Amino acid sequence: MISPQTVGSRTPGAVAVALGLKKPYLIGIGGCGMSALARLLAADGAGVSGSDSTRSPVTEMLEAEGVSLTFEQQAGVLPEDIDGVICSAAIPADHPQLLEAQRRGLPAFTYAEALGRCMAGRTGVSIAGTHGKSTTTAMLGCVLTDAGLDPGVIVGATCDQLHDGCLAEQSVRSPERERGAGAGRSQRSPERERGAGFRLGSPEIPAGPLAGRPGLLLAEACEYNRSFHHHRPVVASIANVEADHLDIYGSLDAVIEAFAGFAALLPDEADGGRLLIGHDGAHRREITAGLRCRVETIGFAPPADSVVSTDVASGRVSLAGPGGVSVSWTNAMPGEHNALNSAVAA
Repeated sequence: MISPQTVGSRTPGAVAVALGLKKPYLIGIGGCGMSALARLLAADGAGVSGSDSTRSPVTEMLEAEGVSLTFEQQAGVLPEDIDGVICSAAIPADHPQLLEAQRRGLPAFTYAEALGRCMAGRTGVSIAGTHGKSTTTAMLGCVLTDAGLDPGVIVGATCDQLHDGCLAEQSVRSPERERGAGAGRSQRSPERERGAGFRLGSPEIPAGPLAGRPGLLLAEACEYNRSFHHHRPVVASIANVEADHLDIYGSLDAVIEAFAGFAALLPDEADGGRLLIGHDGAHRREITAGLRCRVETIGFAPPADSVVSTDVASGRVSLAGPGGVSVSWTNAMPGEHNALNSAVAA
């Protein structure tokens, strides 16, 4: 939990420094992604404040954590001490507070632009695809937390297990803690109790072959309005690509072209660039053409580099990866689509 006494009182960390704002003001702060970004920046030492059109459980949570909010946007008033604004995708160009920021010469970023700048201060991992982005991002955040890699996470949904990982649930429910009423609840972090769409994570990767590099920052990569072109990933996944957001793109070909542009953001393989893409249903040939990063495929078809199989009745999922590496687990979330989501995270 972000204490009201500590919001903005610490020296900004790597994420806030990469953003370039010490006191960001978030317009439309009540959305899933925006609220998660606000909590990430506040936890990293930035002096976060913001506004939204209406109160909600999300804004109440932010206020309880010491984030200063207003619900009067039309007057175009901004705090005197802010040094920039971040706008949700729903904020129009003529929004009174955005116009006031422009009048004052303050830098203004969209949510996607701000997230991309934050990723520049970490080892970025972007999860893309028409379907399953939120689920896969949350699953991967939990997996990496359980593995001791302490990732930062931004996801457009809430996940009770995101802060402490899934294995923490086992210790919470140990027999010793189950003996008393509510005995396990006190062991959970406040973020686990309330649900969270963010996790701050370590400024450096603490273990494994990448130990010492800038800490991991996982983010859901939304293709709407080509927002994911602002990401700065080192590793990315594209599970599927379909004709969606046609009000923006107009055709499936344009959607594929946008995903190809996203994949082209990845660095060369020699610099750690890696793309995991669906073997089927992701238009992989068009999207991966000319890429210099490492490319691997995943799917249910045997020719995929990593082959997924599942027993729907039991929820058992198996993954046979390159080099004969094979793992299996029981998935609590039903359906073949969630089997694939969990396999991408694995």
